[in-house]
Amino acid sequence: MANNGQTDTAVLVAMLSDRAAVNVRLALVADEQQWQLHHGQVTLDDDTPLTERAWRYSTAAFLELRLPGPTVAALLRGDDQNVHGLHVVSPSPPASSASTYRLHGQEEWGRVTTPWPRTEWTIKRDANTPQPGHDLLVGDGSSFLNFDQALSAFLHQRPHDSNAGRSDLWRIVLPQRAGWFPQITIGPDLLTADVDGEALDGAVLELSWAAGNQSQPVDGAGTYRFPLLHGLAPDSLLMLRREDQSLDWRHFPAPAYGRARDASVVWEQPGPELDLLLANGEGKHLECKRDVPEGESRKKMLKTIAAFASQDGGTILIGVQDDLEVVGLPEESNVDKQVLQVVGMIRDSLEPVPSYETRVIDHTGKKVLAIEVASGGQMHAYRNGQRLEFYVRVGPNTVLARHHEIAAGFQQAPTVTRF
Repeated sequence: MANNGQTDTAVLVAMLSDRAAVNVRLALVADEQQWQLHHGQVTLDDDTPLTERAWRYSTAAFLELRLPGPTVAALLRGDDQNVHGLHVVSPSPPASSASTYRLHGQEEWGRVTTPWPRTEWTIKRDANTPQPGHDLLVGDGSSFLNFDQALSAFLHQRPHDSNAGRSDLWRIVLPQRAGWFPQITIGPDLLTADVDGEALDGAVLELSWAAGNQSQPVDGAGTYRFPLLHGLAPDSLLMLRREDQSLDWRHFPAPAYGRARDASVVWEQPGPELDLLLANGEGKHLECKRDVPEGESRKKMLKTIAAFASQDGGTILIGVQDDLEVVGLPEESNVDKQVLQVVGMIRDSLEPVPSYETRVIDHTGKKVLAIEVASGGQMHAYRNGQRLEFYVRVGPNTVLARHHEIAAGFQQAPTVTRF
């Protein structure tokens, strides 16, 4: 099976058939005298305890239980099955292949994060499959405004996010606990990696960059160190491997803009992180400002934030000149006040408000305010008076979006998910 790409559905059916039991979560929609499968999640994990749950409503049902592997394989194949007293109809014929993703530890995808790596397979729902209604779901336990809110609460224990709708019929997760990184600490002259795992025999830890690499054997769970003679090089890769098989890894790209921060990576001295951001200069994903802007300069920054959110994300650095010299925020300024000022202007000027994070980076005694804007999976507008304007990023410039770019952004909004 490939680490990334496509896997034949028949391979997954055979894999499930060979397992005595698997953990399953099913979302079902009432369809006359039967129940239509809307979404199924399978976890191929015998180590995680399962507490069975059943939320039943007149038009929907949500089940978490342990089922025989052959039963789940039959559902995946498109065969009807009786599950928990319900006649479940699975859409058929199923797609001939599943999208395959190999994820490192602490990587979030589809609102799921695990400390260890995992492989995930997803099979898309047919576009013609009937969608659940928007009626109130009223039950003895939890009641919900609609199906989507109930699904998000059941799967993730989190509020529904309209920008992160799932279009998967099936999602199959295989945890891989042979070895992983609980934490990595990066200092100005030392990288420290904590290693844990269930099968570390013969493992090797390797730090690679464009001009070379370092490696050392792993003799069990513990702490391992790499000296950084010139700091962490841009585009470095830390790999825990056994021969040609990767167990876990972390990539430190340059620049690392607008991305969700990895909780397992600690920048002991944030200076090197800022150096990575500035390594390639201003461009499609990075813009620098000397101060918190005013007037027309403020409008330009807000338009750039809207463009970042409408495309692939990006970072605004305040306290850095156009020539990339780090000058820091004015010493006499109140940093918390400036952060609140930025938060207020984003809230008042952008629709919808994008997902972003503000943080202060210390660099050789100077403070830089970073505004990290995540990709929103939809178009975000700048409010210019009563008019909404849409922008995109072209190289280092922010320009008005064309009609086809706006249309494409709105068409993808309901189904975009982080893959």
